[in-house]
Amino acid sequence: MKVIAIISAVVFVAALASIAVYVAGLRDYSDQVYRWHADPGSVAANRLVRGAKLDAINANLHLLIAAVNQSDNDPESFRTPSAAEPTNPPKLKLISLASGVATVEVINAEHLTQRMGSTGANTFMAEATFTLTEHRDVQSVDFRFEEGDHAVPGLYARQDFLDRWKPVKE
Repeated sequence: MKVIAIISAVVFVAALASIAVYVAGLRDYSDQVYRWHADPGSVAANRLVRGAKLDAINANLHLLIAAVNQSDNDPESFRTPSAAEPTNPPKLKLISLASGVATVEVINAEHLTQRMGSTGANTFMAEATFTLTEHRDVQSVDFRFEEGDHAVPGLYARQDFLDRWKPVKE
């Protein structure tokens, strides 16, 4: 009898959580439908696919950054302590938006520049650039981090990735 009561309570709580997400309009930013994402295995070319729900958030730069980060938590919460091994993936933190340029700090940049390889770093920066330039006031992204073997900081626009990626709509 207790087992049935516990199972019923768990199902009830899960249903309430699902309803709360629907009513509050909360989004699961780990879902790639809110960002541009790579499809490197396509036959014709490496495809960069536009998420189907980008229009729901593209007016808000902070939500676009949450989509790139795959979380709406404060980006600082992902920062790897300096004494620890840099195993946490890179995250973006907005520094400023001016004259069509979104300036972002890359948190956990060592993971981007030293551990993802050149393809992984290029993929991350292409996905981030395409996602952030969905905002009407952003034409390019200035990535701030210490240069490493696989990624170089600086100003990037969509055209910087067109030699490697073919943008397509989902």
